[in-house]
Amino acid sequence: MIKRMLIIACTIALGFPLTLTGCKMTESAKLKAALEKTESERDDLKARIAVVTQSRDKLQEQVNGFAQARDKLQKQINELTESRDAAVAEARKSREEISKLSAQLQTEVQKVRELQDQQKQVLIAIAELQNKLRS
Repeated sequence: MIKRMLIIACTIALGFPLTLTGCKMTESAKLKAALEKTESERDDLKARIAVVTQSRDKLQEQVNGFAQARDKLQKQINELTESRDAAVAEARKSREEISKLSAQLQTEVQKVRELQDQQKQVLIAIAELQNKLRS
């Protein structure tokens, strides 16, 4: 019985470290597998980051192009606005000139009417004088 206990004790004493070593090997293998998986995921993420970076760069180029186009259009808008404002000012000036000329025309028309009336009176006076001279 002591022999058996001694055999059991030795078996346990030798078996326990072997079991622990086996666990370490299994754990090490698991860690290596996890490391490989993590490295694979890292590589996939790096590839995805590269794709996203390229997309971002293309989008940034488009944004820059749109900004340049916007600036060009804003410049055209400013130029057209200045032209419109100048045209409006010229139109106002022209209206004022037309109003002034219209008033002058009315004055001149009135003078012409007065001269026509005077001419009629002169013609009447000449006709009367001619009639007096004939008589």
